[in-house]
Amino acid sequence: MEKMSSCAMRTKRKMANALKEIMKTTSFEKITVSDIADAAKIHRQTFYYHFQDRYELLDWLLYYELLAPLLDGMNYENMFEKIADLFSRMQADKKFYHNALKINSDELTRYVSRVATEQFTDVVKQIDVSKGIEGIDHETDIVIAEFFGYGISGVVMSWASRGMKESPEVMTARIQSLFEACKQL
Repeated sequence: MEKMSSCAMRTKRKMANALKEIMKTTSFEKITVSDIADAAKIHRQTFYYHFQDRYELLDWLLYYELLAPLLDGMNYENMFEKIADLFSRMQADKKFYHNALKINSDELTRYVSRVATEQFTDVVKQIDVSKGIEGIDHETDIVIAEFFGYGISGVVMSWASRGMKESPEVMTARIQSLFEACKQL
């Protein structure tokens, strides 16, 4: 993501928070840029200075609230803590995320899976090193990372679409037990 001034970041956060509040009561399809600008108490043109449309704002919001904290410094030692934090963030704002993930969920799933795969490639390499495994080719590591990247993003999306009934701790424990079982292979 691009570096931005603290003023630009504050303005974007203001718009993102406005969108989140509106989406608690109104479907995304019915929300206009004017609605967001009014709720954020900014000029409509200010919105367009920062974002092309409301979809770009939603993507930005999901990236900064979910993906950036998950991926920042993620490694094998802290990945389950970061996954638990992701589940907790989503559950804390359940109504918004449930509605947000309905919007173009296929594209969002592909994006999240790709980003997760990139991160899991590093985690798989750490496991190879920690287990003293040599000779696994890069392509095999990528397939393993894709498996976990797509798998975890699919689990998160499915959990959200089911209404986030299971606790973040239960969901994290399930992912961790699967990961640990695979690691033993």
